[in-house]
Amino acid sequence: MKKIMVISALFWVVTGLKAQNLNAYSDIRNYFYIFDNGGLVEAEYNPVTSPQVGGNSVAYVDNSSNFKIYYNGTSNIEADNKPDAFFETDNLVVYDFNKRLSVFDKGQTTTLCYQHGQFAVGDSIVIFYDTISFALKIYKDGVVKEAESLYDKAPPKSMKAGDNVAAYVNYNNYFRVYYSGQAYELETMAPARYKVGCNTVAYVDGATQNFKVFYKGNTFLLESFPPASFKVGDDLIAYVDNQGNFKVFYMGQLTTVSTYEPQYYDAVDHVVIYGDAQNFNAFYQGVSTKLESYKPDAYQLDFNSIAYKDRFNHIRFFSEGSFKDVSDQIVNTYQLTRNVLMYQTDIESMHFYCNGKNY
Repeated sequence: MKKIMVISALFWVVTGLKAQNLNAYSDIRNYFYIFDNGGLVEAEYNPVTSPQVGGNSVAYVDNSSNFKIYYNGTSNIEADNKPDAFFETDNLVVYDFNKRLSVFDKGQTTTLCYQHGQFAVGDSIVIFYDTISFALKIYKDGVVKEAESLYDKAPPKSMKAGDNVAAYVNYNNYFRVYYSGQAYELETMAPARYKVGCNTVAYVDGATQNFKVFYKGNTFLLESFPPASFKVGDDLIAYVDNQGNFKVFYMGQLTTVSTYEPQYYDAVDHVVIYGDAQNFNAFYQGVSTKLESYKPDAYQLDFNSIAYKDRFNHIRFFSEGSFKDVSDQIVNTYQLTRNVLMYQTDIESMHFYCNGKNY
């Protein structure tokens, strides 16, 4: 593979990694490059399709329809044809060939089942229904475990996966969670609503309508009434209660952020944003910060960071609780995934900002 130093592109796919900081894009000639920890690798000199970038790998289909995965500095053919679907996460690449479900994890490929039904993919976990063995199974840390056998051949009614936790409603309507190698039965009735994050499952109890959270092996009652809305991130839940109060449950602690309902709010990974036309705020690690006295036209948030353009088209980057000096130039386009920001100041100039450095 050829390494180059000039960065120019028409479109890109961007992501960051807590340690590895991967990005990928195609330039004006349709050459495909991968940004890897500050270095640039020419992965393909022909057009690629469906590129996806994860935490430690890049998956794509090359010009000959080979399915390839870039991992640990090299691109290798994973299969000689395009999968029906594939999914990149922080740690896994999960792909489907004619109902055969496989996972690429730290350089190793494992066939999960040869005929799947429902499945859901998280950063480090896969929950799936094997239609041959009639069993609900979990993949985690290189091992496939059976969550429960479905002797009456009925699949689960629903399932969701977060970063490291899976939740499902089984054929008997029981609500269960698989976390840290252990199965937990939360309720004997399906929840009215539920969402899954990292270490966290938030749900409205189907029987009592109580709003509850499963967090790191324990269940907490948050409210006696269902919330107006709620969103789940990593170790956190942001929600508006039935009285209009805006609250955040973060790492086991509940905080009332405001006594009125924000006009908008969102939660992704470790960050919550909220506000109205005159306020653009962030909640990060238990602290609320006012970012602007107006709402930006657009913004992106991921992992520990928020990126947006100000009224003068300069990039504003709030990461890990403070603003970072990225560039004083006018920015045309930008993209944020995790803590890696890529921005373009003209049609041929692409820049990367991560770990306090510009590339």
